Amino acid sequence: MKKTIYTNNLRMFSLLLFLLVLTFPLSILAQNKTDGKKPQIFHIQNYFSEAYLVKGNSEKLILIETGVSVPGYQDSLVNSIRKLGFKPENISLAIVTHGHGDHAGNARFLQQTFKIKIAGSKFDLDKFTSGKTELSKSEDVSIWGTRLRPYTDLSYTPFTPDIIVENNTIDLEKYGVNGKIIPIKGGHTSGDLLILIGENLFVGDAFLGTFKAQGGGLIPDGHHVREHFYHENKKLADENLKVIEKIAIENKIKTVYPTHNGPVTTYELTKYIKEEPLLRLLSKQESNLAAEDFRIVYANENTAVMTFLETSKADGKDAKTASVTETYSKEKGIWKLVYKQVN
Repeated sequence: MKKTIYTNNLRMFSLLLFLLVLTFPLSILAQNKTDGKKPQIFHIQNYFSEAYLVKGNSEKLILIETGVSVPGYQDSLVNSIRKLGFKPENISLAIVTHGHGDHAGNARFLQQTFKIKIAGSKFDLDKFTSGKTELSKSEDVSIWGTRLRPYTDLSYTPFTPDIIVENNTIDLEKYGVNGKIIPIKGGHTSGDLLILIGENLFVGDAFLGTFKAQGGGLIPDGHHVREHFYHENKKLADENLKVIEKIAIENKIKTVYPTHNGPVTTYELTKYIKEEPLLRLLSKQESNLAAEDFRIVYANENTAVMTFLETSKADGKDAKTASVTETYSKEKGIWKLVYKQVN
């Protein structure tokens, strides 16, 4: 079953819509079919925030992420759930994967309005109880982190999780699904959580799906793996990709869900991990500061093809963005540019 619902409920948050990966109208996508055993997963995309609603084998529901605390979002989230034929009151648990405002922003609202229990990590408790994203603790890992930083350090209504996850997994059977919450060492924030449900793995902001610029904003463009804009501990964040890959392979995961711009396959994650060192090496060789969005299209031991976007601005003229493809050859252990195409 695949269901999509659209509404004109989108408000004028133009700056923020440009910021996060998320400039599209409200849509609700049923990601999985249900055969009475497999969970049914709905991807809720409202404003510039995303969440997942999961239905197991009972009337109980689990919500992953609570969205951002901006005017109108709470209504849009509740309406999305109801348009799917469900009742917010039947959400037995809402899980926030970490303490940033676009994930934990409406936890207190759900606690107060629908008596929904909230699960969150002990290691992001300072964020939850202060209602602060604390982006000052994060380092930028791409040009997008620098661009978005002024707009994404969002505050929200403080709350205390009903279920505080420490170092042990939490079984979700009592909440209506066959799955568990898996804490990992914090890379994106100190309190990163994974959620394993059936053949599905939810990873919060451990990484993003890829996106492209369109219509003054950003939209998903094929759901490959891309590094997040910033992390509190970049070294751990890199190591966590391999942790996530291991969990996915061991549990025969078919679909991995980053909160933004997903889902992706386990194959795409493995491909990214394998190619990431080469991607970083080749992108550093491109000295143009107006270049961004580097990706490996193809690579073997001696040949690599990389694409990126390059922005140029002539005097008195609007900026133009071109798509660049570069082909590299490895000669005596050194990667050298042998062909460049600009479209």
